[in-house]
Amino acid sequence: MDQAQNLAPISTHAPVPTGSFMPVTEMVAQVGHIQAVMRAVMKSDEHYGTIPGCGDKPTLLKPGAEKLAMTFRLAPEYDILERDLGGGHREYRVTARLVSILTGVFVGAGVGLCSTMEGKYRFRTGEGEVTSVPVPKAYWDTRKSDAAAAARILRTTANAAGLEGTKFGTKKDDSGRWMISTHGERVEHDNPADYYNTVLKMAKKRALVDAVLTSTAASDIFTQDVEDMPEVIPGAAATVQPAQQKAQAAPKKAPVQPQANQPPTASSAQLAMLRNEGTRARLDEASIVALARQMTGDDSIESLEQLTKPEASQLIEGIKSGALLHGQPSANDQMGDMPAGF
Repeated sequence: MDQAQNLAPISTHAPVPTGSFMPVTEMVAQVGHIQAVMRAVMKSDEHYGTIPGCGDKPTLLKPGAEKLAMTFRLAPEYDILERDLGGGHREYRVTARLVSILTGVFVGAGVGLCSTMEGKYRFRTGEGEVTSVPVPKAYWDTRKSDAAAAARILRTTANAAGLEGTKFGTKKDDSGRWMISTHGERVEHDNPADYYNTVLKMAKKRALVDAVLTSTAASDIFTQDVEDMPEVIPGAAATVQPAQQKAQAAPKKAPVQPQANQPPTASSAQLAMLRNEGTRARLDEASIVALARQMTGDDSIESLEQLTKPEASQLIEGIKSGALLHGQPSANDQMGDMPAGF
């Protein structure tokens, strides 16, 4: 008799073998335990963070992922794949495997990718010069309702003061006062190798957070949207002017009071989320700035740091929903064969 005839057919409706699933009571207990750890041990903005304009679900950060891994006695093991992208650029793909410290059993895995081709590592914004021309009050009064008109006010004020050009921005001088600034151009970092270690650590961090969220089933409690808040990269967003360096070395002065009617600028958490959403949408920093100009109608915007809090929230939502991305070239389109993220 053919051996195949002795095999019982597999029923798609067969019951799941007893013991192959987690009882509901254990699942509830695990979720409750994560929430208890979050309340008792974790601190907001250190182990997790909530980003304005991006919902109420907290984002799990690397220190928080490490705390959860310790809670469940999980040890990470990393597999690193390095790829040369040409031109001195490099990509790291990291797989984080979590195993039980108590039993050595494999529990789950996560992946992370980062490369020096990402906009925040590949490019920096050339610093525009801070002038001695104060930003007029009319600019702040007009910017919310008519950004294009506000840009014209800057241009008119700058030209009247003898400054040539059509594009101007706003920056603080070394005394903390808002002044009109000249336009800075985007330039490439001249040595991608300066960021090899940074992007490797970033890929490792992304993989760890992904692995912890997957292995502990904590994605309903946390998100990974901004687990890669930007590290301090010298010159990535702005470089320090010599005058500012002298001011930093000099004795501290009394804090300058905010100018009247000056709107609050975007927070560091908002800017981190904005850059992360841009990375997910495969947009480099210059493309995000271009979207900001398009959204506000303000051609004087040179960097994301110039956005107000409401503008940053609106831009985050626009990129996240895709509403602002129609016809916008991606970083891949601009950079050629740049590897896509995940």
